[in-house]
Amino acid sequence: MKNGWQTKTLDLISTNLDSRRVPITKSVRASGEYPYYGASGIVDYVADYIFDEDTLLISEDGANLLARSTSIAFPASGKYWVNNHAHILRFENTTTQRFVELYLESIPLDEYITGAAQPKLNQKALNSIPIPVPPLPEQQRIVGLLDEVFAGIATAKANAEKNLQNARALFASYLQSALTERGDGWVEKSLGETCEMYQPQTIGTKDLVPNGPYPVFGANGIIGRYDKFNHEEPQLLVTCRGATCGSVNISEPNSWITGNAMVVRPLDHSLDLKFLEFIFRGGIDISKAITGAAQPQITRTNLSPLLIRFPKSVAEQTKLAEQFESLTEETQCLASIYERKLAALEALKKSLLHQAFSGKL
Repeated sequence: MKNGWQTKTLDLISTNLDSRRVPITKSVRASGEYPYYGASGIVDYVADYIFDEDTLLISEDGANLLARSTSIAFPASGKYWVNNHAHILRFENTTTQRFVELYLESIPLDEYITGAAQPKLNQKALNSIPIPVPPLPEQQRIVGLLDEVFAGIATAKANAEKNLQNARALFASYLQSALTERGDGWVEKSLGETCEMYQPQTIGTKDLVPNGPYPVFGANGIIGRYDKFNHEEPQLLVTCRGATCGSVNISEPNSWITGNAMVVRPLDHSLDLKFLEFIFRGGIDISKAITGAAQPQITRTNLSPLLIRFPKSVAEQTKLAEQFESLTEETQCLASIYERKLAALEALKKSLLHQAFSGKL
């Protein structure tokens, strides 16, 4: 730590306003213009306010703090309401407030969180967190530098995320267009006319064999190994239950497929399996076959009427499938580049935070 820096616990550089928090149940909230803050930021807008000053809100939700799934700390200003899931700290100036906000984002908080069933950052633990405190001009320099650099990082991340979305959307649009526009030599038939559909025998997790020679495919891909297989050839599998209902997988040769997946098998070799996979990924609206809100599911009855378009020539199907596969690989390559860029930007941000609060920036 640099000369002139001090270490102080959070309660010595801020005033805790938690005693003024008031929760409002959703059923009795009156809608309005004032932000209503909880553990993850603004959760609603209400008709009244209890705070009218600049503060720093810190999540009380230990699970969020450990996973860092949302911001740990977020500033609040103007008129607003806060419930019991966010701590409220007031600082002498906004520079110190921002300095502390950035510092809390840079450190692990595991040792300050208590409770196994419901992890929580309580007020006593929050107050005990040690904060490096440089003189105010140094705080201003660090905050100004980090904010400037982070603004550039945020722009770069937004561009990378947009490019990632565009790459995926472009391929999805192309695939949908190629598979839904009728071409010469193409036919339109229902899945029931062209495919056999069934759910195989299910085995439980207790039946799995840890080092079994054959993969077991469940609703979302491989779930374990087994000492038998019930399908010698690869099959197209559609998840038929749960939140991922409608997602598609191709099984490996010599696999056991459970009843949590619907096998969709082309009849009479009239459809190339890989081409059929791309039909499911972009040539039909699978949501039309999904029923049930609490427990979504797909049945053979609902899947059978869906119409698909395909070339009569299996050779043409195979050729198109190869083109789609090539484009898929290119899209995945682009996605990988953008994902690496996003990871590098996040690593840069963490490195800058570490340097800043160890006095090396």
